[in-house]
Amino acid sequence: MTNTFYAWLPNLIGAAGEHGGGGGILELLGIDFNILIIQIVGFLLLLWLMTRYFWKPINQMLEARRADINATYDKIEADRLAMEQLRADYEQRLAHIEQEARERIQQAVGEAQQLRDQIIADARRQADDILARARQQAELEREKLLTELQTYVADLTLAATERLLRETLDEERHRKLVLDFIQRAEVR
Repeated sequence: MTNTFYAWLPNLIGAAGEHGGGGGILELLGIDFNILIIQIVGFLLLLWLMTRYFWKPINQMLEARRADINATYDKIEADRLAMEQLRADYEQRLAHIEQEARERIQQAVGEAQQLRDQIIADARRQADDILARARQQAELEREKLLTELQTYVADLTLAATERLLRETLDEERHRKLVLDFIQRAEVR
């Protein structure tokens, strides 16, 4: 293949050679081989200058910009992860605070129920004490009235008996009659 390439190269550039003949394709197209070489060398020189003085700085600037953008994206991602962590922490704290508040409310409700039960028990005890004192007072009043009634009945009985008998009784006989009457009255 290398031999065939070199075989048509002279025809391409328009060199007359062993094969004889006129100009090559480049001559037919109106292209001067010397100008073509100068243009290729100029293009390669321009390409080298552009690469050295323009592409490298532009590439370096683009790389720096790319690195800056990547650093910014990394920072944004790190900030997003930190924000998510903070949000999770705050949600956990909030749940803990809510749980603690519920526990405190339950504790306060329990204490209030205990206080209510204690107040009710104290009120019942005081009411029972008042009822006991009232019963005791009523019993004392009843006994006092009963004693007064017995005395009154005894006095009435004596008066009635004296009138009936029209006689005066001595003290001892008088007491015996009263006590008999009281005992009969108590039996009923």
